[in-house]
Amino acid sequence: MKEAAITVVYPDVDTFDDHAEAVLAMLPGTRSFPGCIQAHAGINRERCEIAIFHLWESPDYLNRYLDWRAERGDLDARSATMRREQDFRTYSVP
Repeated sequence: MKEAAITVVYPDVDTFDDHAEAVLAMLPGTRSFPGCIQAHAGINRERCEIAIFHLWESPDYLNRYLDWRAERGDLDARSATMRREQDFRTYSVP
């Protein structure tokens, strides 16, 4: 069964552009990671929010991807400049 992941991050206003650039720069690596079907980002400057949407062949592929990002430090790199904790949710896709 496929797995969808939706993350919304809430950067500080003064670091928003850096966050948006970093997320967009990470998308090609996400898309080329084994098991990734789709990866997209949505940017809302008015609310200072960035949404990341992934679709994976299975939950296992998503978990491998998250482990890879964590090992690289990508997930912690921006957390120090967020105004609140990110929202992260996954959904099984029949």
